[in-house]
Amino acid sequence: MNNREKITAALNSLLQRQSKDAFVIIEEAETKKFVQFLGSTTEPLTLDVPSQTLSELEFYRAVSFFQKIDVVGTESDLLDQPFGEVVARQFSFTKVFGSVMEATQVAEDIFDKVYNFPKNCNLVIVEN
Repeated sequence: MNNREKITAALNSLLQRQSKDAFVIIEEAETKKFVQFLGSTTEPLTLDVPSQTLSELEFYRAVSFFQKIDVVGTESDLLDQPFGEVVARQFSFTKVFGSVMEATQVAEDIFDKVYNFPKNCNLVIVEN
């Protein structure tokens, strides 16, 4: 199965889950660089790329990439537990998708344009 097929299958599976906290993490096997998606049968397919995981160069490439697809990063509170105490602030790039195909393309583009991995890099899928 190639990377596009892996990503598409994982995102389709995500949207079949009943849990509101369902997620899929797509990561490059060696470096653990990743993109993550949230979604379920009741929640929209949402990309989340926390900026704290990006190097300085990756961050600037991410800003440029996300501007081209009309995504502005957002800052949010990080809690020590659900509904708990605020322990930090996090800046993330998020986007809601109407289709798995569009989300798959953006995920591939992030690995290519932000992380600079080749198209055939070894991506692995982590699901909850």
